[in-house]
Amino acid sequence: MTKSSLSEFLGLLVADTPPSAITSAAVERAKVSLTHNLAVALAGRGRERIAHKIAETNYSLPAQATILHSGCRVSTEGAAFANGALFHARSQDDTHPDSTTHPGAPVMAAALAIAEEYDSTGAKFLEAIIIGYEVLCRIGRDFDQEVTGRGFRAAGVYGVFGATAAAARLMRLTSAQTAHALGIATHLAGGLAQVWQEGSAEFPLQLGFAARNGITAARAAAAGATAARFALEGPRGFFNGYAGCVANPREAWADYDFWQIEEATVKPYPACAILQGPLQVLTELLTQEDLSHHEVAGLVLELNPYEARYPGIDNTGPFASPTATKMSAQFCLGNALLRRRLALSDLELVGDPAILGEVSKIAVIATDEIPERLCRITVQTTDGRQLSSALTETLGRPSTAQIGQFAIGLAEEIGASREELGQLLDLIGDIERQPDISVLVQTAARIGGDRQGRTHPHAEEDAA
Repeated sequence: MTKSSLSEFLGLLVADTPPSAITSAAVERAKVSLTHNLAVALAGRGRERIAHKIAETNYSLPAQATILHSGCRVSTEGAAFANGALFHARSQDDTHPDSTTHPGAPVMAAALAIAEEYDSTGAKFLEAIIIGYEVLCRIGRDFDQEVTGRGFRAAGVYGVFGATAAAARLMRLTSAQTAHALGIATHLAGGLAQVWQEGSAEFPLQLGFAARNGITAARAAAAGATAARFALEGPRGFFNGYAGCVANPREAWADYDFWQIEEATVKPYPACAILQGPLQVLTELLTQEDLSHHEVAGLVLELNPYEARYPGIDNTGPFASPTATKMSAQFCLGNALLRRRLALSDLELVGDPAILGEVSKIAVIATDEIPERLCRITVQTTDGRQLSSALTETLGRPSTAQIGQFAIGLAEEIGASREELGQLLDLIGDIERQPDISVLVQTAARIGGDRQGRTHPHAEEDAA
């Protein structure tokens, strides 16, 4: 009997998984991620203009799908590209910790665009999201650290596979066609971590490319294109090329008792996912002890070695841009010492002397004692006390009600009323019964943002 390849195994998962196999827990997490990602995308419209401009200029025909920036209609590929970049513009879209990825941007952008083109129902769209996360996160679980170590950015490299799977599901490709699409996607994967090294601003485009390229891979397979059977795990395949690994992946094949989307987390702060826990631990510690920044002599942040050494995390400056500040543990925690918060506008204060004064107090330590996505913070006070607090459970899995409140809390930044956001939340909550996904897309595109002239002063700089 011929051995099955990983792309064939995943092709069967995409094409043949019945809707009844998708659990209520997966559906709930999909709605949480969709709510969160749409909210941060709408709040990020003033910060993402490049992908929007490219889509309107170069992908204007045929008018198949909607750009969330402005509500204009462009080609499916153009909408996927623009919306994928927009979802990621604030760096606050959801995260899958075990693959070091942001699955929502490529998967949801591709699924929204294809669903509009194919007049898909809300139920089919939701299935495609869950299936897309499943494929992306399975492929990404085994070698994310090795990929990062070779200079690639896992979110960009793995994103195309989730977009391909979501598109294939909505296009109703067969399992064989989907396997070929995933093989073709190996030729379309990309994204470098140099963006974090320099603090450059092209990072949202990486996930826009992934969303667009996933649709391209699915269309190629639908047209009859084929790919190497072992394109992922073969001796000259994807895992060897991108991760330097010839060992057969194990986690990608595993028989899980959960859907990968159930592990996705959302970000309360507009910063790197690695810093979400430290920011919460520090703000809670400052509040509990009623400490001001004047009373803090030093701060030590302990992280897992992979996270402590992730590009951009241990960075005391100088800071070139908000891309650099949102990755820097020293800047984000220094701002929290000063203000007990991290707001999006704080990240622009790259040369603020008050924040830089706090930055100098902070050290990042790598230790095997701390699992990934957890942390420990120790504060040395000016009067000689040592205060310590640790995060023991991964953040970012709010309930449906909690994520609704988060979205409404962004109303001012979105430029929308609470009532308008309430209508969007109602549509998401009832998405399985929506006969046409375009209602959700058009409702989101009409809310606030650029259509009301609200722009951000650093938009061009942030989205270059």
